[in-house]
Amino acid sequence: MRSLYRLLGWVLSAAVLLCSCGVSKRDTTVFVKDEYGVVEKINPHKKEIYLVFTGHYSQSDSGYFENFDGVVPVLDILKEKGVKGSFFPTGVCFDVERYQEPVKRIIAEGHYLSSHSYAHLLLCENGVSLVSEDSLRADFAIMESRLEKYGLTHEQYCWLIPPYETYDQKAVDVMTDMGYRLVNPTGGFITGMDWTSPGASNYRSTEEILEHLWKYEQENTLNGVVLLIHAMNYPDRTDEDRPYTHLGEIIDRLKEKGYTFKTMKHVIEAQNTI
Repeated sequence: MRSLYRLLGWVLSAAVLLCSCGVSKRDTTVFVKDEYGVVEKINPHKKEIYLVFTGHYSQSDSGYFENFDGVVPVLDILKEKGVKGSFFPTGVCFDVERYQEPVKRIIAEGHYLSSHSYAHLLLCENGVSLVSEDSLRADFAIMESRLEKYGLTHEQYCWLIPPYETYDQKAVDVMTDMGYRLVNPTGGFITGMDWTSPGASNYRSTEEILEHLWKYEQENTLNGVVLLIHAMNYPDRTDEDRPYTHLGEIIDRLKEKGYTFKTMKHVIEAQNTI
């Protein structure tokens, strides 16, 4: 009996020591969510920014209107600046031969890689659901097969941006049931308006987009912001009129203001801390 008490004493002492050494930790990540439960800011109390890059390749016109051609310039800039990002190309992009090496670079260089559907589904419009649950699940199954071809597991790509950054509660519930955590670019920015063409009523030049970004930062800060920049080349814009072309300047200015950069890999690591 005395030996049993001595053994229990050692176990309790070891447990206290482990806790005091910080082996047991609690995830303190703070999420700001929208009305559907989708994350739109992460740790807004910290000067951290989440750069996210989406891309699609339109099969109907051989990638004329939408393509992922900005991925290599974006990767080059991130490497030069020592910054990591989170990439969400559609599964279609993984099937395009010229993007397969850049996708491997995304993984090899330590960025986060997931997707936002296979075929860039528009899930809803004007309050009307456009995609059935079966169709969404079938599309995601193809998307997952493409991601896993690059050696990724579901746990590694479990955070995704919904296609078109558009969704309703039905779509959110289905994606959540499939084991996904949903994040969407923080509202209030126009950095994703680079698809507009000069001369159109909704056109936003890159100069205007950047002015809007810096005004927002001055008035609100960018703490915890999920900032979308398309890694895409839309037609009718010059290279200078693409926001990603100015990514290096954006990063430098934000660093000067004291911001650091995080990815969804950091979020996963924090959540897996025990």
